[in-house]
Amino acid sequence: MKVSFTMDFRNPRGEPWRAFWEDRLWLMGEAEAMGFDQLLIQEHYFTYDGYAPSIPIFQTALIERTKSVDIGSYTYVLPLHNAAQLAQETAVLDQMSDGRLHVCVGAGHRPAEYRVWGYNPKTRPSRMEEGLQVLKLGWSGGPFSFQGRYYDLKDVVIAPTPLQQPHPPLWVAATMPAAAERAGRYGANLAGVSDRPEFYEAYFRGLAQAGVSRDAVRLSASCGCTVTDEDPEKVWQRNRELHFERWRFYAEIREEMGDPDLEGHRPDKAAPLTPEQFRGADLIADASTVIAALRQRKDAAPWLTDFVHSGPAGGIDIRTEAYEDLKKFAEEVMPTLKGW
Repeated sequence: MKVSFTMDFRNPRGEPWRAFWEDRLWLMGEAEAMGFDQLLIQEHYFTYDGYAPSIPIFQTALIERTKSVDIGSYTYVLPLHNAAQLAQETAVLDQMSDGRLHVCVGAGHRPAEYRVWGYNPKTRPSRMEEGLQVLKLGWSGGPFSFQGRYYDLKDVVIAPTPLQQPHPPLWVAATMPAAAERAGRYGANLAGVSDRPEFYEAYFRGLAQAGVSRDAVRLSASCGCTVTDEDPEKVWQRNRELHFERWRFYAEIREEMGDPDLEGHRPDKAAPLTPEQFRGADLIADASTVIAALRQRKDAAPWLTDFVHSGPAGGIDIRTEAYEDLKKFAEEVMPTLKGW
């Protein structure tokens, strides 16, 4: 197993921005020293708390601050980017990082972002399809042309090309079987957010259509966890509102987009969301309990090759509580995961 670390770079407490970003970049640098295999930058736009609106800026800072750890996205909302421009941008980042870049793309699930771009959210699948085609053509190393519903490109040249050939490792994020199958059809690694067997079956069908072996790809699952020797209930109560704000955001944007509630947090759609509905969204426990829970996930999906630590909820102090949690995870949990 490989183990990655990500953070959402959300600022619900209104900390001064430069210090806020410096703290999070510092923690990611510490994560490299702790032995994480990859550092992942997230993407959202136009949120009240400044949720990581610029993947390449933060990746560039990490490239300069780190030496060997892989740097990735988690996730570019591909339909909101010009895929040819993204191919160029990521080629530059791959060169700058000496070939440490991973590129993860997804269709997104926040209607507000689509509205700002003037796009109908119902076009997500078709925009995603064309974006993936253009992205891979852009990394191909020669002039390319493409004509579709959203792109009309002729003799486009991208230089430099990526350092990694044929291109940086491509990941596709997915929460539903149709999106997982699409990831497989493009021969991409899968950043999955589902434990359902039909989800992975769809991905493997896509791989078979593409003629790609399962052994040639990687599959990740995320884990929101806090490793602590404190009473878990005490830790939950201390950060209850921060955890609630974290997971409420995802539940609400998925509901607005019309996407299913993956965890069943809100069986009564007419009732307001409450923190208690998300009590199990982050695993708060000692190291042995966390290992046992992740072992269950691995046993249920033995094809998983990567775990992604979701990092602290926005607002938890980075240099004290968040650092100590991550250090305990790295020292007491991660060595076991890497042995699986």
